[in-house]
Amino acid sequence: MTTPDRRAVLVLAYDRAAEVVAGVDADQLHLVTACPDFDVAALIDHLVGAGHRAVELGRGQTPTGDEFPHVGLADAPDLLRQAGKDAQAAWADDTRLSKTTPMPWGETYTGSTLVDMYLTELATHTWDLAAATGQLDRLDNDLAASALDAARSMLKPEYRNQLGEGSPFGAEVDAPADATPWERLAAFMGRQPQPSAVE
Repeated sequence: MTTPDRRAVLVLAYDRAAEVVAGVDADQLHLVTACPDFDVAALIDHLVGAGHRAVELGRGQTPTGDEFPHVGLADAPDLLRQAGKDAQAAWADDTRLSKTTPMPWGETYTGSTLVDMYLTELATHTWDLAAATGQLDRLDNDLAASALDAARSMLKPEYRNQLGEGSPFGAEVDAPADATPWERLAAFMGRQPQPSAVE
């Protein structure tokens, strides 16, 4: 069975994340998000840091450390867009998809799985940020559908609540029958799919 190549969608996820970050107002930085460990400011730092980590992985580098540096709100959109260009270049070699990389937590993944992992991460946190800052209408449904496929392919049950309730991913939540692709992604990743659930 051939593993889908979602590199182009990963690059798109950077641009969509940058668009939502660009729509955040400075007075929203303290707001809580659906991600239990991050307010809006910390989530933006995490998005940029995760974006750069995916670039490192595309270059065959093993990442170290869990903390990402703080970035200014005004700088974050351009940092994400540049990271997307860097990721496109870093993952351009088709052989990277089959090569394996060890991760700090002891597991080893193929490049294809890492692309799916960071596509899932960028898309999910983009939803978290959009839900917290009233920007859900800016989201691209095609990206959500691809990210959900990626999440289903790489998210093992034992990853859920591994670091505590809801961290790094909570238990899957039931999505309404008429849920949008983004709501289905949010529910699969352990978020309440309705924006009103984010306080």
